[in-house]
Amino acid sequence: MSYVAPQLRHASFHCSRCNVFAHQEWFTPQHQQKNQHGQPEFVNVPSLMVNRCVHCGKYSYWIEDKLRFPDVTGAPMPHPDTPDAIKEDYEEARSVFARSPRSSAALLRLTIQKICVHLGLPGKNLNDDIGELVNAGLPLEIQQSLDIVRVVGNNQVHPGTLDVRDDPETATHLFDLINLIVEDRIARPNKIKALYQKLPEGARKQIEQRNAKSAATPKVAQ
Repeated sequence: MSYVAPQLRHASFHCSRCNVFAHQEWFTPQHQQKNQHGQPEFVNVPSLMVNRCVHCGKYSYWIEDKLRFPDVTGAPMPHPDTPDAIKEDYEEARSVFARSPRSSAALLRLTIQKICVHLGLPGKNLNDDIGELVNAGLPLEIQQSLDIVRVVGNNQVHPGTLDVRDDPETATHLFDLINLIVEDRIARPNKIKALYQKLPEGARKQIEQRNAKSAATPKVAQ
């Protein structure tokens, strides 16, 4: 499912501690003080709320209606199959997202370029690389989504780059797109390859012989 950022008093979201979508329990912390009669009593701590994740059991702390601990960016986690070199830039983009969406988007542009290089493309012109990815099987919907945030006809930014305006929505869109590309171009092929390798050796040889025979057979012109 899509990432659901932590929100004050909401019943469920992706936990700020374990990143699992789970139900959240809410508490109002109290402290003890003496009343006008000198007797101890408990009163609510002003502007402080605590939520506990039922999945991991850990607590998160909100002050003035904002999540203060842990320091969550509000951006989705990287896909588990993201290569380490690419994940480093992705995580840096997450870390600055809340403070500077523009910086986050710039780092995500670099991340997309690195993904293109990882997939054997030049990684220099995003427009050209998107076209190559589509020719290699990238779903048209992802290409169209990338084109939404790609600058076309902007005199201030060279075509083939990404618009890095101070726009949280654009940066959030890029996080999701990167994870979609990793799923489609890296994770899914790896899963299929792993399943194929589990086939009996004899069956794999028959498939390879069939494919070799098919490739060697001349095609009749229509």
